[in-house]
Amino acid sequence: MVPAEAEFIGRTDQLELLARRLTDARQGHARTVLIGGEAGIGKSRLLSRFAESARAAGAHVLSGAGEEHFGDPMPYGPLLEVLDSFGREYGESRAAVLGGDAYERLIAFFELGADSMTAPQQVFLAVRRMLDGIAADAPVVLILEDLHWADPSTLDLVRHLGQTRAENRRLLLVASFRSGGLVRDDPLWQLLASPTFLRRTERLELPAFTLPELRRFINSAANEAVDPELIERCLEWSDGIPFYAEQLMATGVLDNPEDVRLPADISSVVLARLGGLGKDALRVLRVAAVAGRAMSRRLLRTVSGLPGEALRDALQECFDRQMLVTGHEEDVYRFRHALLREVVYQMTVRDTRVDLHMAMAQALAEDSRLCLAEGSAVAEQASHWYQAGMWPQALSFAVQAGETAARTLAFASAEVQFTRALKLWQRVADPQLQAGMSRDQVLLWAAEAARWTGHVDRALAHIRQAIAEVGDGTDPGRLGELYERRGTYLWEVGRRADSVAALRQASALLEAGPASAVKARVLAGFALAHLQAGRYADGHHMAAAALTMARDVGARAEEGRALNISGLALGMLGDPEGEVRLRAALEIARSVDHIEDLLRAYGNLGLVLEHAGRTRESASAAMSGLAEARKLHLANTRQGGVLANNASAALLLLGEWEEAEKIVTEVSSDRRPEESLYPRLTLAEIKVARGEHAQARELLVSIDNVEHGKDPRFLGPLHAVRAELALWQDDFAGAAEEVERGLAAVQDGENGLEVLRLCVLGLRCAADRAAASDAYRAVAITVGDRLALLARQAEQSQSQSSVAGPAGGEVVQLVRLCKAERRRLRAADSATVWGEVAAGWVKLDRPYPAAYARWRQAVAAHAAGDRDAARQRAREAYLVAKSLGAGPLCDVVVELARKLDLDLADRPAATKYPYDLTPAELDTLRLLCEGYGPARIAAARTVVIRTVQTQLGSVYRKLGVHSSVEAVALANRERLFD
Repeated sequence: MVPAEAEFIGRTDQLELLARRLTDARQGHARTVLIGGEAGIGKSRLLSRFAESARAAGAHVLSGAGEEHFGDPMPYGPLLEVLDSFGREYGESRAAVLGGDAYERLIAFFELGADSMTAPQQVFLAVRRMLDGIAADAPVVLILEDLHWADPSTLDLVRHLGQTRAENRRLLLVASFRSGGLVRDDPLWQLLASPTFLRRTERLELPAFTLPELRRFINSAANEAVDPELIERCLEWSDGIPFYAEQLMATGVLDNPEDVRLPADISSVVLARLGGLGKDALRVLRVAAVAGRAMSRRLLRTVSGLPGEALRDALQECFDRQMLVTGHEEDVYRFRHALLREVVYQMTVRDTRVDLHMAMAQALAEDSRLCLAEGSAVAEQASHWYQAGMWPQALSFAVQAGETAARTLAFASAEVQFTRALKLWQRVADPQLQAGMSRDQVLLWAAEAARWTGHVDRALAHIRQAIAEVGDGTDPGRLGELYERRGTYLWEVGRRADSVAALRQASALLEAGPASAVKARVLAGFALAHLQAGRYADGHHMAAAALTMARDVGARAEEGRALNISGLALGMLGDPEGEVRLRAALEIARSVDHIEDLLRAYGNLGLVLEHAGRTRESASAAMSGLAEARKLHLANTRQGGVLANNASAALLLLGEWEEAEKIVTEVSSDRRPEESLYPRLTLAEIKVARGEHAQARELLVSIDNVEHGKDPRFLGPLHAVRAELALWQDDFAGAAEEVERGLAAVQDGENGLEVLRLCVLGLRCAADRAAASDAYRAVAITVGDRLALLARQAEQSQSQSSVAGPAGGEVVQLVRLCKAERRRLRAADSATVWGEVAAGWVKLDRPYPAAYARWRQAVAAHAAGDRDAARQRAREAYLVAKSLGAGPLCDVVVELARKLDLDLADRPAATKYPYDLTPAELDTLRLLCEGYGPARIAAARTVVIRTVQTQLGSVYRKLGVHSSVEAVALANRERLFD
C-alpha cells in the first residue's frame, strides 16, 4: 500500500528550469511558464515543491487555482484565491504595505463592489501594480493551477501578464493545466494556440513516470520491496500516472491480473471524461474496449455496425477528446489510457460484451487480415472465445496461441495462454481432442513459459503436475524427460542437491532406452554439477560423453550444450580449446534458436575469459549476452541474472564500480536470496570496497542460511569478502577465521586461483596483526609461512594442470602479492617489490589492487626515509582510490598523508597549455606521438586504459581532429613537443 505522501520522484529537470526562471525574475526579467500534463500526473506536487524552494530562497509566493464547475465558472476565481491567501499569510496590514493601493483597490472591488473599476483592463492594471509593488521587496512567484477550469476573464489576465513587457519586472508566473481532452472551442485551447502568447511563454509537458521512477515511487513508501511484476503491471494499467498508480496499489486491485476491479475514485475520474460524448462515439468506445487496449481499424469498421459517415464522425469525436489515438499512417486504434478502456469495458452490459466478443472472434476466423498485427489472429480469437464463454473454442485457440507465442519468444503471452488452457481443461468434453495434445504436454509448455518469464516456482509446480499426470512409469522416456526439466528448474532456484537427485531419477528412467537427445541433456546436467563443485576434469569427461551421444543421434541443440559445458571445463583448466568450444556453442545455439544455451554460452565465455585474465573481454562477452537477454525480454530470468552478475564481477575488477553496482542491483534487490546468491555476493564486494560496511553485512547475512553448494567460484569470494570486511574493521581474528574457512572449502578442488586469493588475504591479515601487536608476531609468522606454502602449492598445481596457464597474469600477480605481504610480515617491507606489484596490476587493468599496492609502496618508502617517493606514491594511490569511491582505502592514504605533511588537495599553479589541454591530456598526447598505444600509455602513466581512452577523446575534441593519426600530425606540425 502506498501512503498519501510518497517520496518526491523525478521532475528534476522541471524543478531546475523553474529555479532558473526564478533567477531570471530576480534579475528583473519577468518569465511565464506553462505546465501541462494529464490528470494525476503530479503538476500540483511539482508546484508545491517549487513553492517551498522559492519561499526558502526569499521569494514571495502567491497562489490560486481554478475550481471545477458544473455551470458558468466564477469570474476571476483563481485571482480571488490569490488575494485571500496572500492576506491570510501576511496579515492584512503587511499585505497592504507590500501590495500598495492596487491591493486595496482589488480587495474593495471584489468584496464590496464599491470600486470604480468597470473594465477588465482596469483589473489587469491593478493586478500588475500589486505584483510590482510586492516585487519591490522580493521577487514574486505567482502560481495559478488548473487553468482548464478557469473562466475566460482569468485566462485573459494570464494572457495579459504573459504578454506584458518583461524588462524590469521581478515576476515569475507559473500556470498549470490538463493537456488531455482540450477541444478547439475551449478558451484555454484558443489561448494556447495564440502565436503571440506562445512566443513570450515557455511550455512544459510533464511526462509519465518511467518504470524505474515508478518503482522508486512505489517502493519508497512501502515497508518492503514490492513485487517487480506487480510494479510492471501497475505501469501498464496506470500509464505511469502517479495518482492512478497510488490508487491501484493502495487498493490491491492488481493482485489478480485476470480480474481487475478499478477503485471507485479512479472510475469516477475516468467516467467524468465520458460526459458529453455522443451516442455513436460511446458505441465506438464500447467496441474498441471489447477488442482490448488496441484494435485494427478494419475490425472496428466490420464489428461496429455504424454506417461509414456516422463511424467517421464518431471516431473523430473520440480523437478530438484524445480518448483514442493512432500512429502516423497506422491502421491501429489505441486507447490513450488503459484505465479508460477498462472503465468503458466494465460499464458495458455483459450481454453486449459477449455479443461483441463473439462477433470479433467470428470476423477474425473468416478473415485473419482483420487482426491487430501480422500473426496475432489466433491470439485475438483465443481471447474473444474465452471472454465469450465458448470453452471448447477457447481451449483450442489458447493452446495454438500459446505455442505460437512461445516459438516467437513471447513467453509472458505464452504463459497466459497455457495457464488459461489448463483452467479450461475440466470445462470441456474431450479436452485432449480440442487441445491437440495431452495435458502433460500442455503442462510442459506452461512450465517452460513460466520459467522464461522468471516464475521458476510456477514452472516447478507445473512439472510436478506433469509427472503426476504421466503416472507410475508406464512411459519411462516421457517421465525421464520431465525429470530432466525438473532438474534444470531446481538448479535455477539454487536447490543444487535436489537438482542432482532429479537428474539421477531421469537417468534411471532412461537407462534402458536407446541413446537420445534427452539422455545427452542428462549427461550434460551431471557434467555441470561436477563443474559447480570445482571438479573440472570430471566435468570435462562427462561433457565429452554427452557430446559424443548428441552427435551420434544428430541432436544439434544438445551438441551445442555439451560443447558449452566442456568448453567451460577446459577453460577453467586453462586449455584455450575451451574458448573455441564456447564460441562454437554460441553459433549452434543461434542456428537452432536455443535461447537457454545461447545465454548460458555467453555467461560461460565471460567466466573463461575472466579466468584467463582477459577481464575487459570477459566484461564485453557478458554484456553482449545481457544485451541479448534484454532484447528478448529475458533479463529477469535466471540466465539473465547470471549474465548480469558476470558482467558486474568483471566491471568490478576493472574499477567501473558504478556501472557494476547498477547492473547487479537490478538482479538482486527484487529476488529471493536463494535465487540471487552470486549477485548479492558481488554487490557485497562493491559495498566493502566502498566502505558501506553495514549494507555489505546485511547482504552477507541475507545469504547465510541459503544452500551454497560447493562451487569454489562462490565459496572462495564469499569467505574472501567476509575476511576483507573484517580486516577494514581491524577484526584480525575474524578475518583469519574466514580465510581458514575459505581454504577448507576450496583447497581440495581444482581452482588454484581461489586458493591464492585467500592466501593473499591471510598473509595481509597476519602482517596487519603482527604490526598491531609485537606479541603476536611469532604466531603470525608461523601462520604466514603455512599460507605461503599453500600458495606455492596452488601455483604449482595451476601450472601442472593447465595447458597454457589459466589467468597466468593474475596468478603471477597473486604470487607477487603473497611475497610482498610476507616480507611486510617479516618486517622486511620493500617499496621496490610493492612497485612491481602495482605495475603488474596496472598492466592487468585492475585499478583497485594497484591503488592498494601504491599505498603499501608509499608506506614502505616512508619507512625507508624516501619522503619524496612516499609522497608521490601516496598521491597516486589517493587519486585512484578517490576516483573509484574506495572509502576505506582513501582513509588510510589520508592518514599516511598526514605523516608525510602531504596536502592531497594541493594542485600546481594553473598553467596555460596549448588548446586548453590539461597536463594529463598533454602527457597522453606526448606518449601517443612517441608511438604508444592506449594500453602502453596506461601502463606508462599508471592509470587504467579507460582513463586513457577518455583522455584521448577529450584531446581529439580540443584539437578538432577525429583520429590518432590526425592528432599526431597536428602535434608534429605545430611542434608541440619540440
